[in-house]
Amino acid sequence: MIGIDNELEQLYIRAQHDGEAVIKDRWTSGNYGCCSTQAPLVEKYKIEINENNSLFYIWGTLVVTTNQTTKTTTVNNEYQASNYDKKVIDWFIQKSKKA
Repeated sequence: MIGIDNELEQLYIRAQHDGEAVIKDRWTSGNYGCCSTQAPLVEKYKIEINENNSLFYIWGTLVVTTNQTTKTTTVNNEYQASNYDKKVIDWFIQKSKKA
């Protein structure tokens, strides 16, 4: 899909192979708190794939669940997605329905 990082494609492939894959990042750039300490690394994207479901997390929040048997998708509408997040969510839905 155009506009989706190759890193996410690789993440999905790793999750298919290992059952789970994670990309970690800092939720804020620059310094964290009062000192020159950087923000801790946290899960930015996480994909879990098992025989029943494909699960997609953004910043630790479950955003998409795809049932592998029925190919039905549930999206967490409470998650406040950025424009890029929306593209990533659409990409994951398409990818998980093809699997």
